[in-house]
Amino acid sequence: MTGAAGHRRIGVAFPGDPSQPATWSGTPWGIMRGLEGAGVEPVPIRVEPPAVLRAAAFNAVAAAHLRPSRDVVGAIQRSRAAAWASPQLAAVNSWAAPWRLRQAGPLDAIVQIGTGYTLDTRVPIATFEDMTVAQTRDHSYVGWEDLSAAEFVSRMERQRRAYAQAVACCLTTPWAAESVIRDYGIAPGKVHVVGVGFNHDAGGGDRDWSRPRFLFVGMDWARKNGAGVLRAFERLREELPSALLDVVGRHPRLDQPGVTGHGVLHLNVAEERARLDRLFGSATCFVMPSYSEAGAISYVEAVAAGVPSIGTTAGGSGYLIGREGLMVDPRDDDSLLAAMRRLSDPVTAARLGAAAKRRAVDFTWTAVAQRLLRALGD
Repeated sequence: MTGAAGHRRIGVAFPGDPSQPATWSGTPWGIMRGLEGAGVEPVPIRVEPPAVLRAAAFNAVAAAHLRPSRDVVGAIQRSRAAAWASPQLAAVNSWAAPWRLRQAGPLDAIVQIGTGYTLDTRVPIATFEDMTVAQTRDHSYVGWEDLSAAEFVSRMERQRRAYAQAVACCLTTPWAAESVIRDYGIAPGKVHVVGVGFNHDAGGGDRDWSRPRFLFVGMDWARKNGAGVLRAFERLREELPSALLDVVGRHPRLDQPGVTGHGVLHLNVAEERARLDRLFGSATCFVMPSYSEAGAISYVEAVAAGVPSIGTTAGGSGYLIGREGLMVDPRDDDSLLAAMRRLSDPVTAARLGAAAKRRAVDFTWTAVAQRLLRALGD
């Protein structure tokens, strides 16, 4: 595997195509780029059965989790989220894994993104995640609360087996790493905090700090607390009529003064990706006080853009935002307004933004990949 010239092949496993920017917010794609930047050959491993079999299995599991509701669309969305989290789909993906591993050829190591499947191999594995199954008890995501008690235990046990098998358990934040040690009994020496990388580079151009321009990016409008941001911004604009708010993601119709909705902007569409880069480049503050947040990539994209963030105290985001941003209780509208008011000050926002930009070197995907390789003992 490792040739005379030191050539190494590292598998990147995920239940989806790791080589596509749109897969899981671009995280697998980012790790592949980072590994390449670190001098190794990344090999995508799509840990799921062929499309027809996967669709059949997924739809069957989703149908089993469908609950009667007047909100038909919402019920279908919840059942699909539950299917993604379910032990049944984990078993299907684990069943397909040996075939996918054989397709990948000889490997020196594997970065296993997520532990909703297990790999039957003697190749050294480093797991990579932003939170644990155990943490969904207190930091719920759609779908997890719809699992039965037996299904939840099954998912926890599969995750425990994956951690036990791995030579390194890598997490994006200390918050998640502590759960691996506390809730799964994994030795601290085997657990590593490797961070996460950014997918947007807004460049180093000058922005207008004199006019507050907030940016919200979130696909899950309710969990990301989009409504709370709108409430706080409406109050802020009474004091600062020139303030602006750009909203990206799956949001409702927005007709509030000073607010512009941009809808979903896809990483794999060049024009939309460039548009999002421009939004990060013109923002003076990123704001996303989620009700639950393991550690969103959007926070480090703000860091890379030289923009201070207002984040949430719920989860591990504080590690990514650092001292160059502010953390608020997502249920406290007054605290959110106070944070937005503070970062509307041009001097404060520019100072914290410059400090954030200096931290960006720690959040490139190459830096993350190098930490993964060190965790693997390379």
